[in-house]
Amino acid sequence: MHQKILLDQHFKNILRSKLVLAYIMKDNLDEYANSSIGEIMKCIEPKGDVPLHTHLISGHRNENNEDDVSVVFDSLIYASLPHDDKRKIAMIINLEAQGELKGRSHVLSRANYYNSRNVSMQVEEVFNHAQYDDIVKVVSIWIVFNAPKHKQNCINRYRMVEEHIIGNACEEEKYFDKQQIIVLYLGCKENEKVSMNILRILADQGMNYETKNQALKKYNFRLKGGLAKEVRSMCDYGAYVEEMCMKKGMKKGMKEGRKEGIKEGRKEGIKEGIKEGIKEGMKEGMERGRQEGFYTSLCSLMENMKINLHDAMKLLNIPESEYDKYMELMNHS
Repeated sequence: MHQKILLDQHFKNILRSKLVLAYIMKDNLDEYANSSIGEIMKCIEPKGDVPLHTHLISGHRNENNEDDVSVVFDSLIYASLPHDDKRKIAMIINLEAQGELKGRSHVLSRANYYNSRNVSMQVEEVFNHAQYDDIVKVVSIWIVFNAPKHKQNCINRYRMVEEHIIGNACEEEKYFDKQQIIVLYLGCKENEKVSMNILRILADQGMNYETKNQALKKYNFRLKGGLAKEVRSMCDYGAYVEEMCMKKGMKKGMKEGRKEGIKEGRKEGIKEGIKEGIKEGMKEGMERGRQEGFYTSLCSLMENMKINLHDAMKLLNIPESEYDKYMELMNHS
């Protein structure tokens, strides 16, 4: 759990990058669709760690088992409109990273609440009481990583629209289009939206820093400065977590192999002698445990690092004399 929290924090820091934000805004917000990335970046004012609540609700815990007063927006910004020299706040945007569509509350319910908080927090800061025309638009963007297959590579938007039930009386959109929710369901394949591809690559824990940097160049996206440092840290920590999982898998394989070896050795020992049977059983069990540990690690390396069996065996320092044995083991698995 501690490892997951650290990886999540790295990605939250990445979502606070002006460059990442600009690509997301250009692809998903009409107000920025016709502006360059550089122009959009000039409109962005990051707000840092902003609490979701300004007071503690007694006894209440959120889905991460934190008290409400400690919960902050993943990424919160105030944004002006392009070509507005006065840089007047025109929109408040928050981005949230969501691992999967599970939890006590639906993503859309949470997004509605986050938007409501961003409206109420404007009082005295953006507008005064009774000056409701000055309320600025709020947008909550949720990025879902492990979505069901039928939702991957999809983007949904929810907003208020005018319906004419009777007659055709019209109002200006600026008076009712005050809130929007956008949900980005990331997938494994290339998407027509540049920002979706950038997020997919940045979030891919199977890529190292160099591979990510190279893949991002296709979308004219460059890792540099603080963003590069954050992505490198996330990749380095992800590799560390993967290594720990590999060692745990090898250790488990050795332990189970020994147990199985002793069990088989004892059975054989009935015929050949208890002492000799246990000795041989342990030897065989350790070898089986070693093989199963390497097998688990090889599978993990090939899947997460996208490398072939030969390269995986080299990384694990498996003797070349044993290559054929593991190739045959993989072919029969």
